[in-house]
Amino acid sequence: MGAIAGISAALAYGCAATHQDRAHSFYMQGRLDEADYEIQQALSDDPDNPAIANLAAQIFTQEGVAKYKSGEFIGAGTYFHRAIDYFPTYGPAYDYLGLIAFAEHNWKDAIRYGSEGAAYSGQPIPGYVALAKTEQHKVDTGTLFAGHATNPPARSTPLRGDAR
Repeated sequence: MGAIAGISAALAYGCAATHQDRAHSFYMQGRLDEADYEIQQALSDDPDNPAIANLAAQIFTQEGVAKYKSGEFIGAGTYFHRAIDYFPTYGPAYDYLGLIAFAEHNWKDAIRYGSEGAAYSGQPIPGYVALAKTEQHKVDTGTLFAGHATNPPARSTPLRGDAR
């Protein structure tokens, strides 16, 4: 029985390597849907392989970038979280999550994700983190709307249904 288990493990590893190679090839060609499929197969065959997990994070992050660039922040965030699920220290995914949080005025998450991404990537903290800290300080101190701590500024554009 031990010989059969050994053969099965060798076959699974061989399949994982084949899927990993295909995923990398598709990724390099910009064919992200095919890369995603192949990396999922590789992960299924060898879930504890750090090289496969790293490639998965790269692929998922690039899929997220495509969504991010088209303004689909929810879909993008899903891909960035997938990247982090497989490779918890993959800095670029955190950075994009920080950018999404910043765009949505979620200052605390922008600060957290941007700082984590920089730390994991060995890069300086991005500029948007400093801006988010400034905005979060305004929220924390009640000075969000300069001179109007309780009232937001008047809208310059009408709301739907306004008869202006």
